[in-house]
Amino acid sequence: MSDRLRTLAAGAAAFIGLAGCDSTSGQAVSGERLYANHCAACHGQFGEGDGPVADVMRVSMPNLRTLSMRNDGVYPAEDVRAYVDGRELPAAHGDRYMPIWGVVFGWGSEGGAEMEADIEQRVAALVEYLEQIQYR
Repeated sequence: MSDRLRTLAAGAAAFIGLAGCDSTSGQAVSGERLYANHCAACHGQFGEGDGPVADVMRVSMPNLRTLSMRNDGVYPAEDVRAYVDGRELPAAHGDRYMPIWGVVFGWGSEGGAEMEADIEQRVAALVEYLEQIQYR
């Protein structure tokens, strides 16, 4: 692995770790903020797959703004939710290159039903934001 790749990978890991510790402090969760903190490094500021670390990834980053277009004009909210959450993704979907955000979003919670509700709220906010940025 090249020094540049190691540096970018370490930076991305630190970014993911720090961003995952962000707390909502009882405020409404912002899907846009979650996207900026957790997704933009790879998927780009506008979701077009051109984030600052996209060039060093093993796979190309998908354009998240075309999810509806690739699904006959219907935003696949439940598929997006399952993929973002990642804790129940069937093995048939192949390798997972993206972090399992359902686990990451649970950081800072006390556990149990409260943690699950927090994870579901964050995932739902992110799924809703991604729907808002779809090309029409």
